[in-house]
Amino acid sequence: METLGSRIKTVMETKGMNANSLAMAVGVSRPAIAKILEGQVRHPKYLFEIAEALNVSVEWLKTGEGSSENLSDDPSDDHIRFERLDVVAALGDGYINNEAVEVVDFVHVDKAWAREKLGGNLSRIQVITARGDSMQGTIEDGDVLFVDTSVHSFEGEGIYLLSFADGLKAKRLQASVGGGLLVISVNPLYRTETIEGEGLEKLTICGKVRGAWHLSAF
Repeated sequence: METLGSRIKTVMETKGMNANSLAMAVGVSRPAIAKILEGQVRHPKYLFEIAEALNVSVEWLKTGEGSSENLSDDPSDDHIRFERLDVVAALGDGYINNEAVEVVDFVHVDKAWAREKLGGNLSRIQVITARGDSMQGTIEDGDVLFVDTSVHSFEGEGIYLLSFADGLKAKRLQASVGGGLLVISVNPLYRTETIEGEGLEKLTICGKVRGAWHLSAF
């Protein structure tokens, strides 16, 4: 029976990779990769990084269905396809997502628009959904968010995807006068929080929101 581990091994063999080289490309330890190859881990948290390192489709890698070819950035096409995940960023109270991330559908956008608006590292863009009203006026409930997952530290004012004890949240971060960070909600019904000192070390930045799409229903 074909498994996630066997599919990874097959691609590794065609590319002349071993567990060490794949681990280095993904940025994890060799034992972590070995557990996946041996079938001990069925839903690795870094599945997308593995697919990127192997240059294959995440959906094929996870399920074995469809083509293994990575179609997200086909140079012969003027559009690019992003996988929209069943991950929710809360605009208010935190939202606890399932540990096993699923692809729910695909978002096709103009390649030139993507490069202009989302930056040059398109392979690290993940598409998720926003829920809540704390960022109302900038991000609306139900908006599709384009998150640059290569960003894991504060790089200037902007909207970031943050991981808190009560789940993922999309908030604007701004440097404070005292050297901390302000966690800002656009909606005035929500108060601004200040993170300083040891709190900064515990702050987990999962990515930076590069853009959002809003659909108005009539």
